[in-house]
Amino acid sequence: MARIVKRKVKGKLYYYLEESIKQGLAWKKESLYLGDSVPGADELRRIYTEFAKKLKMRGVEGITPPYTEFLTRNMALKLELSTKNKEKYLKSLTPAQRAEFVKRERITFISDSNAIEGSTLDYKQTEDILAGEERVRRLEKKGVVITGTGREAQEAVNLNACLGMYEKFLVGRREINEEMVLRLHFVLLSKIEGYEQYRGIWRPVNVMIRGSPHVFPHHSEVFGLMRELFGWYSINKGLIHPVELAAKFHTKFTGVHPFADGNGRMARLLMNYILQSNGFPFTNIPLRRRSAYMKTQAAGNKNDHKPFTLFLVEEAVKQCNKLGK
Repeated sequence: MARIVKRKVKGKLYYYLEESIKQGLAWKKESLYLGDSVPGADELRRIYTEFAKKLKMRGVEGITPPYTEFLTRNMALKLELSTKNKEKYLKSLTPAQRAEFVKRERITFISDSNAIEGSTLDYKQTEDILAGEERVRRLEKKGVVITGTGREAQEAVNLNACLGMYEKFLVGRREINEEMVLRLHFVLLSKIEGYEQYRGIWRPVNVMIRGSPHVFPHHSEVFGLMRELFGWYSINKGLIHPVELAAKFHTKFTGVHPFADGNGRMARLLMNYILQSNGFPFTNIPLRRRSAYMKTQAAGNKNDHKPFTLFLVEEAVKQCNKLGK
């Protein structure tokens, strides 16, 4: 794991980027001098990228960026192998089979993500709702007004629409920023009775989770905290392993709870955006693991991001490795 270390030479401190390399049965340190201070984020990213590239050319695998805290070399190797496994599996499918796989993955995410928040719709019900969505769109284009869509069905339709927008952002290589997040949230809460006035804006009200003693930041703090989060992300991308970065962004986001509703679904969507932007596979949070997932979020509310980082690594590896079996 690449680390920034400091050494005292003749009473002065100097900084180095260091990685442990195994040669035969022995381990040695590969170091790169940084100077008498740690470079800024942009320069450090450039230095680390070159450093990692040279080590990979020498066959060193599982290198992690210097600000990675919890994700070990062994975990990084497992993630790399499982990602390749999914890529290999997808290449083995015909175009029609690949489209069907992506469709099932998407419906599973929509079903589980909404169910984690209390929706009673299962996979089949969600699939049926989304199958009828195209017919509804055709009728609306003809001027037919569709009424009577229940909240849970509308939530499924909305999250599906968010994924459509998400995919366009991904193709365009858009960076996560305030505009993107607010646009996605506007779609997420569309036509949800009682919440339409809160869609696409930082919450103007205080919120709480039923049954949880945790007190979220006052609504007057949200704007500043989200600016801090986007700034943190901008500085740390490329300096934290992408899977850990995605996990930390998720728990920091839910810790702020910036919206009146839809915080968990937005966090899981943005987590996946970071994963896929960095070449890692889309990863679902399964409904069956809701209890364990919620415990990691409670830890995140106390600024402990390790539990969810390890949870996400485990799920990402597991979901890739089960393909083709």
